[in-house]
Parts: sequence; C-alpha cells; structure tokens
Amino acid sequence: MKNNKNIAVILNGQMPTDDTIIKQVTNSDYIIAVDGSANKLFDLEIIPDVIIGDLDSLQNIKNENTELVETPDQNKTDFRKTLEWCVEKNILNISIFGISGESEDHFLGNYYTLSDFSEKISWKAFTDISIISPCVGNKKFKSFKGQKVSLFCMKGSSTVNSVNLEYPLQSYHLNPSDDAVRNLSLEDHFIIESTNTILVFQSRV
Repeated sequence: MKNNKNIAVILNGQMPTDDTIIKQVTNSDYIIAVDGSANKLFDLEIIPDVIIGDLDSLQNIKNENTELVETPDQNKTDFRKTLEWCVEKNILNISIFGISGESEDHFLGNYYTLSDFSEKISWKAFTDISIISPCVGNKKFKSFKGQKVSLFCMKGSSTVNSVNLEYPLQSYHLNPSDDAVRNLSLEDHFIIESTNTILVFQSRV
C-alpha cells in the first residue's frame, strides 16, 4: 500500500452532517469503511477504498474497485479488527468519522477500543459536536477562547496538569469519572500533561 497522507476510517455510527467534515472525508487519500458504514458512504456517493469487517451489515457493493477484507472473528468488534489491520499495514495516522450515535453500546465500546490503540496509532475523531483525541505525556492542543474541553480517563487513573484552562488542573488525580468535564480554554491553545492515556474532547463551536 502506498503511504497516503490523509486516511479516513468510517464507523457505522451517525455520519456527520457538517459540510466541512464531509469534505474531510471526500478529500481523504484513502478511505477505510468499517463494515456497514460503507452503505452510508455509498448513499453519499463516496466510494471507500476498502471495507473491513465480518460484512454482515454490508448491502450491495457499488464499486468493483473497492477491496473487501473479511474478518469473521466474532470475539472482536469490527472496529478493533480494523485498527489491528491498520497496524499490520503500517497505517499509523488516521482520522475517524461516525464514531458516535446509533447504538449506545458501540458508542461507548469505540472509546475503549481507541484507548487501547492510542499508543500504537495517532488518531483524531471528528463529529458534528466534538473533536476527540488522545493525550499521554505533554501535548499542546490548538483551541479558541471559550472552547469547551473535557477530559476522560477510560481505565486506571492518570495524574493531570493543565495550562490555559479556566479551571486549572495541577497534579490532579483523574479516575474514570465525569470529574473533568466542561472546562473552558482561555487562549488559542492549551496544554495537557498526563501520566497515562486520557481522551480529550474539544467542542467544535
């Protein structure tokens, strides 16, 4: 596989409706559809380069050039199998769409899956509401004044420090909880330092 710069992974959740996000998908160099998400892409006249999963949700294939990668293992979700495939193919920088909405158990499970892969793959997820990305160590985030910022530790705990947030976090012990939601950015960037992987949610408006 050639080294594509912009790689999109589409999940079978709620597809974004914002035109700027749809353009991100259509302008991608390589589009990976996770099983049934291909149906939604075809409806939008977007042709994925590859479809990965057990293919139980897939309807008619509308392009003969789309590669099918069948992964029948029922002990893993199609999303987890897709990320494993990405690691195998050395696809280590991806943008993710359709991660939320639809089935609530898949919605929550997707974030646990991403947490597991955050040290193997560089990723960022986009919805109509939020931009979601992982943080471990010291990381600077582009932002805007008044942007809502929420931090989640998916498992274990993490010690967190922040710069440029309205409610500063200093050696804050973050467990899986809602203790660090709805903070606000004070500048055009903020900095998070975390001892373990956490997920950072930034509002789009």
